[in-house]
Amino acid sequence: MFTTIILGAGKSTRMKANKSKLLFDIAGKPIVKHIIDAAKMANSKQVVCVVNNKSPSLKKILLEDDVKIAVQQKLDGTAGAAKSGLDSISKQDQNILILCGDTPFISSSSIRKIVSKLKSYDVCVGTVELDKPKGYGRIVRENNKMVQIIEEKDTSLDQRQIKEVNTGVIAIKSSLLKKHLGKIKNNNNKKEYYLTSIIKILIDSGYRIATHKFINDLEVSGVNSKVDLVNLEHRYLLAKAEKLLESGTLVRDPARTDIRGNLKVKDNVEIDINCVFEDDVSVGSNTRIGHNCYFNRCKIGNNVHIKPNTIIFGSTIADNCIVGPYARIRPGSQLKKGAQVGNFVEVKNSTIGSGTKVNHLSYIGDATLGININVGAGCITCNYDGEKKHKTIIESNSFIGSGTRLVAPVKVGKGSYIAAGSTVTKDTPGGGSLTIARSKQVSIPKWKNKKIKGTR
Repeated sequence: MFTTIILGAGKSTRMKANKSKLLFDIAGKPIVKHIIDAAKMANSKQVVCVVNNKSPSLKKILLEDDVKIAVQQKLDGTAGAAKSGLDSISKQDQNILILCGDTPFISSSSIRKIVSKLKSYDVCVGTVELDKPKGYGRIVRENNKMVQIIEEKDTSLDQRQIKEVNTGVIAIKSSLLKKHLGKIKNNNNKKEYYLTSIIKILIDSGYRIATHKFINDLEVSGVNSKVDLVNLEHRYLLAKAEKLLESGTLVRDPARTDIRGNLKVKDNVEIDINCVFEDDVSVGSNTRIGHNCYFNRCKIGNNVHIKPNTIIFGSTIADNCIVGPYARIRPGSQLKKGAQVGNFVEVKNSTIGSGTKVNHLSYIGDATLGININVGAGCITCNYDGEKKHKTIIESNSFIGSGTRLVAPVKVGKGSYIAAGSTVTKDTPGGGSLTIARSKQVSIPKWKNKKIKGTR
């Protein structure tokens, strides 16, 4: 069992924004949300986030995620932040994991490995080797054993050549943290109380210190500016797309494919350029996805063709469907096997039955369509009366002529034919009947001349 303390009380001045950097979205969700999810996935018993007094938006998102909030009243360094987090924990006879609030891509597997070292050691420090270690505290070793962490501003010229650096990740027994935090001094260039100073204190006191060296520096790379944010996100998304490509999915350009959530892909899938995947998305076998498509919380079946510029959000697309181009499938929608939704068609909270086609310039909202229906171009389900939504039902084997308006609540009986341009306000009988609901066409001769005379 362990508790995670996320240090997030910094002012985020280098972000040049009016909010905490922990709230900036990266790879589909806020920075702090990535860290919280990793800690919880690693079975952290409790997650505490240390914030400052000027973070109302951050506090809100933390409460929504069941994270305990600790406020660092005086921003005097990371040791003070750790103390604020520690003081907010009711039981202090447990292991503590301390994470920086600006490192979104730490993995749950690395967290588990670090915390597990507390079975044999009193403290575990996360480290990583960087070709360009500028800006990081250096790990000083003697006889291959870590003896100290020195902040860069306090390093000598020789110490600056060290490539192994501190990541800010520390696993420690809470009793030790509580006992020795007060011994940290601020005799450094910035006059701050560095949490890293506790390591030398513990070493000098004879405690057992372990290190965990991260193989991938992406896990512990921090966001201090918007430049960092963009560059780090690019690295992360490129790595995910390349991994998908290596696993057998044809990703036409990994640099132009953004997998911001959890994407599960089966065999023989092709993904064209500029596609974005957010939250949980699954794609079945032999499916082709055209360029410029967006997917969020959706399930795509086998042998599906998603044409370019299509948006699918919160919906399920069954096998053998064709969707797009320029289609928008909104939450609560289901396309059954072999359905077709074509160009500039919007579907919202509706079921499109097997073999049914809605191919051109239509809006289908709060509707249930049966099997083998043809919906002509420009058809609209008028589902909203200004106060509430109503249901449209079109039963199987019906034909809806172009330009039809179905004013809900309404039911089109099985096997109905609706004449083009109709405004249907009553249920139709079906059974091969034709419904015509449009005004009589009238032509007024010489109307233009009469209009001109009337305006003089």
